[in-house]
This record gives sequence, structure tokens and C-alpha cells, in this order.
Amino acid sequence: MTWGAGTDGSARPARRGRALWPARWSIRTRTSVVFGTVFALLAGLVLVGVAAATSQGVAVTLATVSADDPGLDGFAPVQPTEPHGPELGCPGGACDGVTAKEVPQLLLSEVLRRQQMLWSGLGVAVASLLAAGVGWFVSGRMLRPLDEVVATARGITASTLHERIALTGPRDEVARVAETIDELLDRLEASFEAQRRFVAYASHELRTPLAVQRAALQIGLDDPSPDAVAATRDQLLEVNRASEHLIESLLALATADRGLDADARVDVPLGDVAAGVVGSCVARADEVDVELIVGRGSFPRVSGDAVLLGQLVQNLVSNALEYNVPGGWVRVHGGPGVVLVVENTGPVVSAEVAATLTQPFTRGSGHGATPGGAEGVRHSGLGLAIVASVARAHGWVVDIEPRAEGGLRVVVR
Repeated sequence: MTWGAGTDGSARPARRGRALWPARWSIRTRTSVVFGTVFALLAGLVLVGVAAATSQGVAVTLATVSADDPGLDGFAPVQPTEPHGPELGCPGGACDGVTAKEVPQLLLSEVLRRQQMLWSGLGVAVASLLAAGVGWFVSGRMLRPLDEVVATARGITASTLHERIALTGPRDEVARVAETIDELLDRLEASFEAQRRFVAYASHELRTPLAVQRAALQIGLDDPSPDAVAATRDQLLEVNRASEHLIESLLALATADRGLDADARVDVPLGDVAAGVVGSCVARADEVDVELIVGRGSFPRVSGDAVLLGQLVQNLVSNALEYNVPGGWVRVHGGPGVVLVVENTGPVVSAEVAATLTQPFTRGSGHGATPGGAEGVRHSGLGLAIVASVARAHGWVVDIEPRAEGGLRVVVR
């Protein structure tokens, strides 16, 4: 394989040697030519064999007929010295050395041989044309679904990525091509949707902190006293931290929405990931008076992205701590048939609200308003949405169940 430069300057593989077919010949045309050529070759070989066999049979038959026919008894033997080849119609002296009785047999055999060659050639030519026509018709019927695939694929744009080829009929090679294109469109649609969500979320959520920063600067500049400057600085720093956290959450959500490549998966001990996350949250748990409980030895080993799995556990534990009550608890453990379970005490949440918590920028009413919660802290509203996206990228699902006593039970399975 050699490489050449394309019209756009990119390196493309160049073909060696001369192509068997003209570059603009369609599959249908090539199929027709192949049908006709192969049929002509096979028919020619068959007819050559038949001609050889029938020529011998005709000669034997004529010899037998002449021996039995009394009308041929009057022919006298021809002497080899007499030049009678051309006179008797034997080209090239083919009749030299034969009797007069044998001459009609040779002439009839020659005529039959020539007629056989003529009609055989015409038959092969006509049959070859018919074979080419059959090839044209058959290939057209076979390639008709491919034309439908091409027409549908050309009509799909960025605004119609929801459309699919959905080819019906035999599950042949063309159907496999259509299914592959549909799978590609699924991935493209998911990627476009993730991009649209990222842009929509960022533009929606970043407007508020930008407006707050602009107002703080305008008000702070009106009163340049040290106390006013210090208050403006603190406010700007707080808004900046919230914006940074929001951007990190959006990037994590976009990363999870892209899915996982096969080479990105590694064997991850989920128990070690959970232990590390819980260890980093102990100080926060003490601050809000919530007990952290880890079910050691109950976590499975999973195949996935270690960074995204850490983000999943971190968001679940942080959410359980922030939306809790003083003296409450958070339990993190595994179990049969599940990947991870995080339970916590907290305010009572209705089933309707719990079903919407994995949607971006959805916050349960009353959360964070208790002394044990993170009162006054602005959350991005993306924590459980990121959890759902990470789980989906790994082929899992997230079930959020409200506890009758208050709080939530989040199961990743």
C-alpha cells in the first residue's frame, strides 16, 4: 500500500497497478459484464467439446450409411495419382488418396462442421447478451435497497438526526450496512444532544453569576471605601467559586454523555473508590453532624473509567450529606445484583419529586434549608444528572427511591 496526497492535501492510500474496471463503472454494469463474459467462456468450452464429439459421430454415421446405401455402389475407387482434389470440390487436395465413394462423405462432413461452427458462434453471442441482460436485471433488484440507503442517508442533516434508515427485507449484506449506519446515527445524535445540552446549560446557568459580578463591581466602585471593597471582593470570590464548580460539573456531564471507549475501561475496585471518597468527606460530615457508614467488603469490582466512577460516588455522597438533618446518617454499601447503594436521612421527598432529580438543574424543594444541610450554598443542580450520565455510560441505571422516614435511597445497578 502506497500513500498519495488527496485534493485537500490529506494523505490517502494510493492503489498500485492498473484497475481491472474503469473507475466510473457501476456495480450493476460490472455484474452484467461478468455474467456475459463468464457465460461466453463456459459456453465456448462446452461447444468445443460437443463439436469434437459430434464430428467423430457424424463421420462414423456417414461411413455406416454409405456402406449400406446401394446408391453409392457405383462410385469407383480413385487412384492416388489422379489430381482430383479441386475438381471434386476438395479444398487443398483433401481428397487425395481416397476413393470416389468416400468423397461425398468428406464433403458432407465439412459442410456440417462449418455450419456447426457458424451457428455455435451465433448461439454463444446471443446467449452472452441474454446473460448480460439477466445480470443487469438481477443486480438492479439486489442493489435497489442500497439505493434506498443512499437516498435516506443523504437526506439526514444535523436537524434530522432522529431519522433512521430502518431497512426492511432480507437480513443480507445491505441490511447489515443499513444497521451499521443506523448505529452510527445513534451515536451522532447522542453526541449532538450532549453538545446542545452543554451549550444550553452553560448559557442558562452562567448568566446569573455574570450578572451578579457586574452588579457587585458597579456597586463596589460607587463606594471605594476599604469595607466596601472587601465586601465586593468576597462576593466576587464566592460567585467565582460557584461558577468554577458549575463549569466543572458541566464538563463532567459532557464527558459522561460522550460514553466510554473500549480502551478507556479498566478493572476498578469500587470499594477503594468509595473508601477514598468517604475519607475526603469526613470533615464535612462532622461539620453538619451526620454519621458516615461504609459497608466494607460489599462492593464489587467493575469495569469502567476510574475518574468518572469517583465522580459518581463523590456526587452521591455529597448530595446525601448536604440534604440531611442533624444527627442523621449516610450509608454507602454494595449488595447482590447492585453496583452501589447510597442511603441517607433527610427531609421527606415525594415520589414525584424523586423521579425528576436526575434531570439537570432540578432541585428538590426544601433541600438545604435545614441546619444540617448546606444552607446558603448555591448548588449547580447537576449532581444527580452527572450520576445518571456516568451510570448510563457504563451501561447501568440509577433508581432513586424516597424513604418513608425521610431522605433518599439511590441504587446504581
